[in-house]
Amino acid sequence: MSPIPPMMMTCTDPHPEALLNLYVDGELSSARQAELFAHLATCAGCRTQFNALLAFRLAARQEALLVPPAADEAVFAQIDRLRRAAHPAPDRAAERRRISAPLRQRIPVGTALLAAVVIVAIGLFVRPAPMAEAETAPAYRLTETVTDDGNALYIIDPGITVEVEKLGR
Repeated sequence: MSPIPPMMMTCTDPHPEALLNLYVDGELSSARQAELFAHLATCAGCRTQFNALLAFRLAARQEALLVPPAADEAVFAQIDRLRRAAHPAPDRAAERRRISAPLRQRIPVGTALLAAVVIVAIGLFVRPAPMAEAETAPAYRLTETVTDDGNALYIIDPGITVEVEKLGR
């Protein structure tokens, strides 16, 4: 759409607006650019249209599209509603009830509490029998053997042998 109506154009070129747009878009060859600027130097109507086109392109490039904050909030709220509808949050309480319901149906709560109290009482009052004296003795034995040279040979445990010199015997 042209900012100036075509009837104001005074040149004989059938498509001056197309040439101007090609130039502004950077698609016009250098040979055609020379022709275009030679024409713009002599044609006031095309020059006016060219200046209007340049001003429009500059304004379109600089003007930012401002979206009101209410529109942003509405868009994000709609996205959130769609996301929640597509992926509903799991009902954790219903899931727990579904898992624990069979256990509650099989074992009443009172019975479970009574069983827990009985187990605790048995653990408190029933103690294991004390260990016999023989069981608490060390698991090694000490044997003394005197060798031919008068040194003592102590066998503490099978596999461990200690040899010491006899002092004063």
